[in-house]
Amino acid sequence: MEQNTTHKGRVIKSLYFYLVSFVALMMVVFSSADLINIALRTWVFTAADKDAYAYPRAICEVPAPSTDPKAVPAVSKAECEKQNEENEKQNEKNRIAQKQRDVVRDISMIVVGIPLFLIHWRILRSKDENL
Repeated sequence: MEQNTTHKGRVIKSLYFYLVSFVALMMVVFSSADLINIALRTWVFTAADKDAYAYPRAICEVPAPSTDPKAVPAVSKAECEKQNEENEKQNEKNRIAQKQRDVVRDISMIVVGIPLFLIHWRILRSKDENL
């Protein structure tokens, strides 16, 4: 009975170490792939990164004046163009900020994943040699 319990314990420990090793390796693989994706979109395929988080441009047509006193006053064409320029600047800031958040997430996943994988894999390999 005692030997059966220790065998089950070894199996559970092995499963745990293999599972953690696999998850850590997948963290590194997917984060590395995402970093490559970001680098390619930034420096090689720059058109693929445009307008990912864009506000739509407003159509700058001046409507006919309304006689309704509750109507919202029409925005001039110059004000509309100015708003579109501000939206484009904000779009660019948002795109850069999102890229930076993605890079930070990917680097932190790699920094955590590599040691986690190496530690658990080394323990697994040493256990296999001792069996």
